[in-house]
Amino acid sequence: MLNKEQKRSQISSGHRLIELAKKNRDKLYTSNEFNAKAIFLSADFWLENFIPQLKINMSTNISNRVSAAIARARKNISLYNVEAVGIPELIAEALFDNNWYKAKEDNISRIEVRDKISNILGKNKKIQLYLPILSRKPYSPVKNKGTLPDISELHTLARCAEAAYTINSLSPTGCEFIILSDGFKYNRACGTPDSEVELYQSGLNYWIDLLDIKDVVKLENYENWVNKDLSDLLKNKREEHYNNKCIELRNEFDSFFDCNDIEKSMSKISDRSDVGNQLEFTFWSIVSSVYYEELFELTECKNLNFNEQYYNDDIQKLYTLYLTSLDKNLNLYKFPSFILNLTGYLSSLKIKELFQRMRSRAWESAIKYVAISLTDRELNTLEEVNENAIKLTIHGKKGEVHFLSTTKQDANITAQHCCGGIDFKNGSTKLSFKYRLERELKEEIPILIDDLVDSKFNRNKYGNIFLLSRRKQPICYVSNGFDFKKELINSYSLRRD
Repeated sequence: MLNKEQKRSQISSGHRLIELAKKNRDKLYTSNEFNAKAIFLSADFWLENFIPQLKINMSTNISNRVSAAIARARKNISLYNVEAVGIPELIAEALFDNNWYKAKEDNISRIEVRDKISNILGKNKKIQLYLPILSRKPYSPVKNKGTLPDISELHTLARCAEAAYTINSLSPTGCEFIILSDGFKYNRACGTPDSEVELYQSGLNYWIDLLDIKDVVKLENYENWVNKDLSDLLKNKREEHYNNKCIELRNEFDSFFDCNDIEKSMSKISDRSDVGNQLEFTFWSIVSSVYYEELFELTECKNLNFNEQYYNDDIQKLYTLYLTSLDKNLNLYKFPSFILNLTGYLSSLKIKELFQRMRSRAWESAIKYVAISLTDRELNTLEEVNENAIKLTIHGKKGEVHFLSTTKQDANITAQHCCGGIDFKNGSTKLSFKYRLERELKEEIPILIDDLVDSKFNRNKYGNIFLLSRRKQPICYVSNGFDFKKELINSYSLRRD
């Protein structure tokens, strides 16, 4: 059920992060350290300097990739069993461009892609690329310093646009890249507040407007998009199928789960079946992304702003301890007691009880997440909505095209699970996607937006940038602070490969 690409990503999104936290327990900046290191830039710098140069960078990339697709189609003509290259072959080669895709013939062949393109064009339909991605940024202090889209999402959207514009240039019917933002789809599992999912999607739309790519990139709320075209019968069937799947999974696996001994539990569950293997995979993948209400409520009555409540030193310390103790048997292990700045005294027993609840919440989230995934897979929901879609995936899957939403070096992470950054090395400026912990371990510098007055004008003009400013969330990190502003202005030369 889980292919090699997915298992590799499990290491990245689950075990790798936990191991990183274990080795670097106190490397996240404290609030005082963060404030001391942060550098502020004006909102207008991003609007008037960075974004225009980024658009030049995109235009150059698109031109180069169109030329590359034409050249490859001519070179690979024998693979298509045709005497002359046609539009379907050109578009197929664009979908095998390793600048944006990690296409494997074992998953879907050039001939299959070409034939699907021919069928769509034969109906005089627009080429539509569907990619489920960008659900939300989780409340996770080791992954990020806030839940709004930052420069990492901006880059992912730019990549989607470049891929779409390339095909748009080759297709007589045009092309659309439809991002299925599935935060509300998985929200019943992970528990992120609806208001934050809405803000995240609003922020993505603001980036789309800034990049001026609305003609080819469409952001859809997955649930609204699916339900809009499903019959009432199928909507009800989907909900019923999900509820039954949850019951089925609980009945089969709940008895093997012990919140006191996670590793032994997961081993037993994984050995049961392919579905058990998927549950273990999902647990480790989302354990650092679940909204842990029992943790965050510790500071919710302190009259704190967003950043102070969810990313304060107490939460950071407890969250890191929780992740790094998942391998501990709570029947045998005793936590130290803490006296924390906001929370006050927490006894060893209180910490144990807190972590038991958090572990149980993560398990219940895994059950729901797998039930949601199996429901849409078994009912073939996407195919019911649009059988002519070219389905993209962030993992290699049979019958789908593997899209690289980030840089090649960071291919096993997505924008929603990290902080975007810019590295200045050896005279080169390169975008990167890393966990917050990785960045602060390397003592990278958070770049914040200058304070903006809360006014209707500023909210409308600066959108997501305004919210980043108000919440003191970094728009990005930089590897060093020397002359970085000049380097950012030259973003037309920013390496995003």
